[in-house]
Amino acid sequence: MSAQDFELFIIVMLAFHRFGNSISIGRVANTRFTSMNQLNQDSHFLFNSHCCQLFTALPLTYRMEMNGNSTLILFKPLPPENLAPCCSNLSWLMTRINTTSQMSVNISKPTFLVFDGNDYLVTLGYRGPLIQFNRTTLNIIQSVSVVTDATSINYNNGFYYISNCSSNCVINVLKTNNLSTIIASIPVATTVIHEIAFIRNNSLIIVAANTNNQTLLFDVFSTRNYTSSTPSYITTNRPCTVHAVNDTFIYIASWFATTTLTSVSTLTYTNGTWTLTPLPNTTPTDTQKIFQTTIDSCGRLWLAVTGFGIRIYDPWGNSLLYAWSVTSGINGFLLSDHYDVYIADFSANKILYYNPNISQCTS
Repeated sequence: MSAQDFELFIIVMLAFHRFGNSISIGRVANTRFTSMNQLNQDSHFLFNSHCCQLFTALPLTYRMEMNGNSTLILFKPLPPENLAPCCSNLSWLMTRINTTSQMSVNISKPTFLVFDGNDYLVTLGYRGPLIQFNRTTLNIIQSVSVVTDATSINYNNGFYYISNCSSNCVINVLKTNNLSTIIASIPVATTVIHEIAFIRNNSLIIVAANTNNQTLLFDVFSTRNYTSSTPSYITTNRPCTVHAVNDTFIYIASWFATTTLTSVSTLTYTNGTWTLTPLPNTTPTDTQKIFQTTIDSCGRLWLAVTGFGIRIYDPWGNSLLYAWSVTSGINGFLLSDHYDVYIADFSANKILYYNPNISQCTS
């Protein structure tokens, strides 16, 4: 038995020990559980490899398939199959978003947006305070200066990860319910850090170290213990955004202070090797820069393009599906499960909120 198989065996046995005697376990024979799209966030697949797989989190959109070699064992009821609708009719979707009422709130130089575990919308004023909002009303819950030179914010599993870059950067880790205490600091030999992603069940952090031309990798042993992984970095031209679709597929985009134009790239992991592949059709024009990427529940690639607005592509960046010149000052955006759109407008000093109120799609 390999070390990985042994670790999985231990996890599954602990799960049975914890849950097996306290709840009734459902079984669905001859069934395979998959997500609707391989590029869906937190997608899971159970292949016919004579192994077991424990799902610690479920994708928001999935389906059940007949499969004679698989059996599902349920520790709790499955959520609705279409918790995050895939609105395949993009023209209808964008018309719905564009015609909805827009809300906004004035914030000085907002950059990056996240949802946290309290269901707050959270942003960071560039080299300014951390600000928590009610995500529906945009009412400010609190505004707190947590570090002196904050340049980006990320959230994971109850903690904020804030880059503090006066000279060489440090990633400060704070609990969402205690912003007065920094519980860990990760030194990073770079002068600009942008986005951070978490993969492999939060055991590996991927950091966009912009001025190093490196995407850094850190192993996570606890919320207080982080060390460089192997390899410790992937050479990347001025990385700005890192969006992890799953453990082996990541979107990366670059940000140059000059007029250098670069496309989105995919970072894929196969047989122990990371490979960076550009998607040339996503290259912006003129002085535009790709600040952030995400995907929707249909697997479409959304780009926040400073100097233009939002562009939407197919998952491989081959075809431009929609161009939305919502604001040229975009410096981060957030797309909810039901296509609520939040935009950090750095130039206009505003957070914009579009709520199309979508519970189901036309197609």
